[in-house]
Amino acid sequence: MLKQLTPEKVIYITWVSVALTLCWPLPANNGKIQVFMFKALQIISIINAFILLLPLLYSVYLHFDDVIIVSKCVAVSIGLTQVITQTIICFAKYDSLQHVIEEMIICIKAAQQYEEKIFHKYIEKCYTFYACSITCMYLTATAFIIGPAFSPASFPIDAEYPFQINYTSVKIIIYLQQTLVGFQCAAHVCLSIFGALLLWFTAARFECLAVELQKITNIYAKKVVISFRFIILYAIAVSTFVLILDGIIMIMKVSLIVKVQFITLSLTMLTEIYIYAWPADYMKDMSTNVSKSVYNITWYKQTLRMQKDVLNILVYQQPIIFSVNCILPELSFTLLLLAIRVMIEDDP
Repeated sequence: MLKQLTPEKVIYITWVSVALTLCWPLPANNGKIQVFMFKALQIISIINAFILLLPLLYSVYLHFDDVIIVSKCVAVSIGLTQVITQTIICFAKYDSLQHVIEEMIICIKAAQQYEEKIFHKYIEKCYTFYACSITCMYLTATAFIIGPAFSPASFPIDAEYPFQINYTSVKIIIYLQQTLVGFQCAAHVCLSIFGALLLWFTAARFECLAVELQKITNIYAKKVVISFRFIILYAIAVSTFVLILDGIIMIMKVSLIVKVQFITLSLTMLTEIYIYAWPADYMKDMSTNVSKSVYNITWYKQTLRMQKDVLNILVYQQPIIFSVNCILPELSFTLLLLAIRVMIEDDP
C-alpha cells in the first residue's frame, strides 16, 4: 500500500482535503477567465463565512448572560475568522503559492532515482499521522453537524437570526449553510497540512541539495516561508485563544459534554500547531546539514575555485527557519511545548 503512495498521490490527497478552502491555486496553464472565476469563488467563500459570523455575534449579544452559549459562539466565531483571514491571505498570495506548487510538481515529475527514494522516505515518515489528522478533522466537523439529531437543538451551531426561521424551507437553507461552513472550517484546519506538505518538500529538497550541492533550494525555501508565515501566525493566535478559553471553561461548573467538546477543540488546535512545527523543525535541520555535507567532501583536493565555492557555502549558508519578524522568532517544537504547558496549567 505504502509503495503505491507516490508523491503525486500525496499532493492529490492534500489538495482534496483543502479543496473547500479555495486556497490551493489553479494550475498555471489555466486562462484568465478560469482564474477570475476561481477568485470570485474565494470572495463568495468569505461572504459565506460572514453570513454565519454575524448571527453568531448576534447570539452573543442576546445570550450575554449565558456563559456556555457565549463560549460556544465565540469559539466558532474565532474559527470563522480563521476561514476569512486565511482565504484573504491566499487570495493575496495567489501567484506566490501557484509558483511554489508548480515548482514542487515539476521537481517531482523530473525526480531522479535517488530523489524518489528521499521523497518516499518522507512519505513513510509522515503519511500515518497526516492521514489520521485529516480523518479526525472531518469526523469532528461531521459530529458537530449531525449533533441536532441527538439533541434538542435545531441547528449545529447556536446562532440567532433576526428573522423568522420557523418555515421548513428556511430551516433547510440554514442547516445546509451551517453544514457547508462546518466543512469549510475543517478544510481550513487541514490547510495546515498543505503548509506542512510544502515544508516537508522543502526539507526533502535540502536533503537532495546535500547530495547534489546546488543552491537553488534556498530560494524555494524562502518562497514557502513567505507564502505561509502569516497563515501560520494567525493559526497560532487562534490556537492560543482557544486554549485560554478552554482553561476558563474547565474551572467553571459546566456539563461534562461541554468540557469534552472544549478539550477536543483544544487538542485539535494543538494538532494544528504540531502539523506546522514538525516539518519546520525538520526543514531547519536539513538546511543545516547542507553545510555539513559540503564540509565532509574532499574539498582540499579540488581546484582553487571549487575551494572558494565551498568556503562561500560554509560561511553564508544559514539554517532556514520559519519566523515572522518581531512576532514569532522561530516556529519549532518549543512553541508547541509552551502551548501544552499553558493548557495543562489552565486545567484544574
